[in-house]
Amino acid sequence: MKNIPIHFFTFLMVVLGLSSCRNDGATPIRNIKAGPTLLRAQAGGGSCENHTYFYNNEQKNLGSVFTKQVLVVFASGLSAGEEAAAVAAYGFVQGKNGQVGSNSAILHNIELVDGLNCKQVEKAIELLAADPAITYVAPYFMNGDGLLGISNEAIVTVQEGGEDALDAYAAEYGAEVLMPLSGQTYLVRVDKHSSGNALELANFLKSKAGVAHAEPDFIVSAEVPVAGEKRGGGNASR
Repeated sequence: MKNIPIHFFTFLMVVLGLSSCRNDGATPIRNIKAGPTLLRAQAGGGSCENHTYFYNNEQKNLGSVFTKQVLVVFASGLSAGEEAAAVAAYGFVQGKNGQVGSNSAILHNIELVDGLNCKQVEKAIELLAADPAITYVAPYFMNGDGLLGISNEAIVTVQEGGEDALDAYAAEYGAEVLMPLSGQTYLVRVDKHSSGNALELANFLKSKAGVAHAEPDFIVSAEVPVAGEKRGGGNASR
């Protein structure tokens, strides 16, 4: 009879023991999303983008993004609790602060924590847009004593016979022509998969052949969140 070393049996028992073990008590890895400190590190330095748009062929200056609030459209089918939980996972979010409807979506005001600068808010918008629970994110801008927010729609007027060109431009941009508002003026919708928000779409279309005029459909709000003040539940209005 061939002798089998004792250490072989020891090894075999260890293998069998490991294969029979169940890891029922495994602790899942928690997905930690960005808080203010991480957001500041990710945003880096440099100057903020200056935003403009055109109205009646005149360039209007919006400046840099407002630092206390952004607009968000949530994915369809989410409950109010699921929407709140989605944004609460981000340490730079203070909470939801009312909502307003565009022609094609409900946009929610998401108030941000105090102390962020415009560069950090630009990064926050990028991070929120990557969330599967969110389908659109856009900034607010200061406008006198109130705010102008960028909805998920642009208002576009085409020249005679320019409808097919608008359809082609929208397809190129990842946007959708929804409906005529009057005459040759159309509503065009974007989401986070488009090449940009409604402000950027309007600027993209401005110089295109067949387009007479394009501007974002702004959300107008008289309520301006102020650093250090308790968050309210006010509603914006268009």
